[in-house]
Amino acid sequence: MVLVACGGSSAPSGSAGARVGPALAAAIEAAAQAQAPWRCAAADGPEAKAETLQVGNRAWTIGAHAMALDGSGDIAIGVIADAGGNASALRKLRDGIGAVDLVIALGGMGATQAEVEATLAALAPEKAAVLAVPGDLEPAPAHGAAVAALRAKKLPVVDARLVHRVTVPGADVAVLPGAGAELRLAAGADGCGYREHDVAAAFADLAKKPGLRILASAEAPRATDGDPSGELALVPPEDTVDVVLHGPADAAVSAARTGTRDGAATRLTPGTSDAGPRLPSRRPPTAGVLAITARGWSWRSVGDAP
Repeated sequence: MVLVACGGSSAPSGSAGARVGPALAAAIEAAAQAQAPWRCAAADGPEAKAETLQVGNRAWTIGAHAMALDGSGDIAIGVIADAGGNASALRKLRDGIGAVDLVIALGGMGATQAEVEATLAALAPEKAAVLAVPGDLEPAPAHGAAVAALRAKKLPVVDARLVHRVTVPGADVAVLPGAGAELRLAAGADGCGYREHDVAAAFADLAKKPGLRILASAEAPRATDGDPSGELALVPPEDTVDVVLHGPADAAVSAARTGTRDGAATRLTPGTSDAGPRLPSRRPPTAGVLAITARGWSWRSVGDAP
């Protein structure tokens, strides 16, 4: 059609068309993957390479968009968020978290590769894998480069842009990195985003799981007590999710709780781990621990929460 419009008398030859067709399809696919913000929660996005990650006496099987912990027994997951590049505050919190099988960093860890690398490194030396979930603060290229640098140093850090599902004995975790709208991304077009169909797919997958069903997201679901806040798309359909782990909507940290597989979508946040003065309402840094047993789950806060 282009040739005719330009005065050409015929369509491209078969051989030329055979070359142009695949090239055009590849260009369209590349353009789709390049949409801003980065599609970090997309099911058709980049995947983690297949490997077995040995951490202490635990082995994680990683591949495609999933990681699974081999073995059985009780599980403990440390949860932390919003370090804001302040690695020094994390070391004391890491001691308070204690012996866990996994640490989930729910975003806000730093705005540059150096900040993300330093904060994640402060979490990694203990015998636990670290799942690094980019939030609104992390530029996707800097986040990926920081994780790659830490893995080169043999630290067990996993990039949640590549891993969206975590299976541990008795529970499954769906992971949603980034924000649902670019206007909420401090990193702007370089930030990580999700779309409503990514969230719907995560809920549909969790609903099929036999154990505890957990959503882990950098953003908080919509809350209607007081002024509405949080993301409406992250509110789970009825009886699909038991626990929602999310980054702080404010500086508060969730109090001790217990629960079972009840579909209640109990919201738990570790609060902020930043001891710096950047928040309007400054509070001591906090984190949390989610323990999973055959009987259900329990949550405890870590730090000097008021």
